[in-house]
Amino acid sequence: MFEARITCHLRDAERVIATLDEAFHVSAVRRRPSRTPAHTRLYVTADHRPAPTEEQAAVWPTPDAAYAGAPFLTDELAWTAEAAVDAMHRRGPADRAFYLRKAAVLDRIALLDDDIHLSSDSAEVATAAARYLLALDRTGLGDSAGTVPPHTVDAARDPRGYVRQEYAAWHRRDLTAADRPARQMP
Repeated sequence: MFEARITCHLRDAERVIATLDEAFHVSAVRRRPSRTPAHTRLYVTADHRPAPTEEQAAVWPTPDAAYAGAPFLTDELAWTAEAAVDAMHRRGPADRAFYLRKAAVLDRIALLDDDIHLSSDSAEVATAAARYLLALDRTGLGDSAGTVPPHTVDAARDPRGYVRQEYAAWHRRDLTAADRPARQMP
């Protein structure tokens, strides 16, 4: 158990409290005025949450389920490279689909390396890409569509599992959109 004092802007207080509540077991938060105008002090007694049991932990899709029906790995690599070059020429940020597909392709490469017992840094590279996607989704700029939201502890513990969930949801949505008939022009 520990005590924390946080000084923050008044408009950020509710978000800070919600974030603390997600990460820890917290007591009632005590608010006190701050010497800084438009700020408040928050006092809280908190305790670490126990590690989730297997039943409580998020159940991520298996790699086979997540990447079922996905394009060939070489095709995804080519798409990712082309999209990166396009983003460089536009000198603008890439969209979420790029970061999702990039993280997924790196995850698939790391899984292949594991299967053939190849010693490489592909797992670390895949994890870094997954963490980037997770950070993007946490900002609210991404459009997370999975059952486990990006701000949960489970997503932080297994960012590659989060990528698999998001890729499967994105791929299903993409396939569903492709199955819809095109609207006819009047």
